[in-house]
This record gives sequence, structure tokens and C-alpha cells, in this order.
Amino acid sequence: MPRRYFSYEKPSALLIGFTFLTMGQGIVMAIMGLAIGSRVDSVEPGFALASFGMVLIVTQYASTFRRNVYCMWLATGQLTLCSIPCGLALIVGGCVAAIPLFISGTTALLNLYWGISVVEQHSIIPDDQSPEQISLIEIFLAILIVALILGPATVFYR
Repeated sequence: MPRRYFSYEKPSALLIGFTFLTMGQGIVMAIMGLAIGSRVDSVEPGFALASFGMVLIVTQYASTFRRNVYCMWLATGQLTLCSIPCGLALIVGGCVAAIPLFISGTTALLNLYWGISVVEQHSIIPDDQSPEQISLIEIFLAILIVALILGPATVFYR
């Protein structure tokens, strides 16, 4: 019996744009965490922030481009967790917190809509047709992101 192929819905341009903004936010968190962790008295909180930022980068990428539902829920939870202190800082009077709040909140809502779409598509066709192999472009981008994190972090370390 021949397999029927189903064309999955692609992520919207808005979701892709906010995914890259969220990944940039994760890069900034990782840089700040490594800068804080370079001091002897604050190693644990710094590396916790750095790992939070790196996990945010990976989960947001996997949820948008690899259609991984579990990563999507984890990224949405992380973005919601990021939105709470940004919202409190905005209420207190920190205008700088408006940009991360806008990025986190909008991406969390877009992730929820994208997750509903992915779950519906998985219920129609249970076979997952997302690519299993990692492409060379993804490897290059992963190395680039690590360089973007470690480059400025070494400046703070010195």
C-alpha cells in the first residue's frame, strides 16, 4: 500500500522573525550569565542564567523549524517565565523591560497558536515527516551562535 504524503503547514514569517528575536534574547541571557558567572562569588546564578538562555535558544529553534511539540511547550514556559519579571519591571518603571516583554509575550502567544496547528496536523497524519538529519547550515548556525555567546563573554571575563 503506497504511503500518502501530507504537506505540513509552514511557520509564518511573523513566527520565524520572533523566533530569531527570541534566540537573540537567549544569546543575551547566555552572555550575561557567563559574565556574572565569571566572578567567584556568583558562579551558580550566572551559569543558571547562561544555561537558561542556551536552552531557550535550542527549544525555540526546535519548536519552530523541527516541529517538536515538547520543545514548543518548554520554550513557551520559558518565555512566560521571562515575561513575569519584565512585566514587573515595567510596572515599577523600567522602560528598558518593554522590549524583552514584547518579544517574550508575542513569541509565547505565537508558539501557542503554532503548537495547536502542529498538534492538529499530527492528529491527522501520525507519521512525522520532519527531517531527521541535521543539515550543514544548521551546524554552521550552531557554531555561529556559540561564537556569538563566547566572544563577548571572554571580554567580560578579562
